[in-house]
Amino acid sequence: MTRTPIKDTFLKYSHECGKGEARRESRLTEGELLEAGSAWEERLRDCAGTVNVFLASGTERKIECVRVGRAGYCLSAAFLLDKSLLSKLIGYMLERRFDGGGWADPEETAWSLGLLSQMINGNRGGFEEDHAWLSEVRFPCGGWGHHSRDQARIPATALVIALVPEVATEVDWAWLRNEWGRDLERPVKLSYKGGFYLLAEKRDAETTLPDTTIRFLEQDQNDDGGFGPWKDHPIGSDPWSTGVVLWGLSRWIDRVDRSVVERALDWLEKTQLPSGYWPYHYLDEGTSYALIGAVSALKALQRL
Repeated sequence: MTRTPIKDTFLKYSHECGKGEARRESRLTEGELLEAGSAWEERLRDCAGTVNVFLASGTERKIECVRVGRAGYCLSAAFLLDKSLLSKLIGYMLERRFDGGGWADPEETAWSLGLLSQMINGNRGGFEEDHAWLSEVRFPCGGWGHHSRDQARIPATALVIALVPEVATEVDWAWLRNEWGRDLERPVKLSYKGGFYLLAEKRDAETTLPDTTIRFLEQDQNDDGGFGPWKDHPIGSDPWSTGVVLWGLSRWIDRVDRSVVERALDWLEKTQLPSGYWPYHYLDEGTSYALIGAVSALKALQRL
């Protein structure tokens, strides 16, 4: 297998992790999140314990990189990724990376790159081949889908832009705005698509669409405080939709009604299982999104 810059960078870093070097102490707060003893700190630590075990067992069972990257990224964003797993996770991700760049699909590549960059404290160097691969599989209209036979989709496109911003172009943002703008005119509007749009849109974009989306989401919140695919959907509120919406709204916290975010956090707090997971048909996926949504919202509220 050809050695590439990203492999050299992370193999060296993996060796340093094995010696206990080059990584800050894992912790919940960095002057940004919570005060010790708060209810949310306890809940996030319960989640972290469960998800760290999931990562350790998942790498042994050789689960998909998208699941490892997603869970690991969300834990790392909360400063709760078990540092003893770093070397194992780096090796696991690199062993499954394709020669020439990229993982199985754009979403898996985005989560994988997001996690790897988090694990070396935000250093985004050495990813050139992966960026090139993502550029190659971009649709001519802009944006990304699940695979080459798919079509461009809002969730996949937003994740690539948010987690790998180096590859985003004006064509991608234009497609995203057009697609979500059309969705907003339809009778059924999916709340999670609005959350993904806000996650990826540029803060300085010359468009009123972010504010329109924020007002839509504020009105689309369920009475219990959570979010579902849409207001009063038969399945009710779910942690996946609630997490996505919180993640997106948190980037625009200065324009959002604070009570909307607080009610969604309350819903997540009340619905977490004793195991630390949130109930969803794919436990690790729903829990990962609930975690990143909660952490992003808590950080954003403290910045107000």
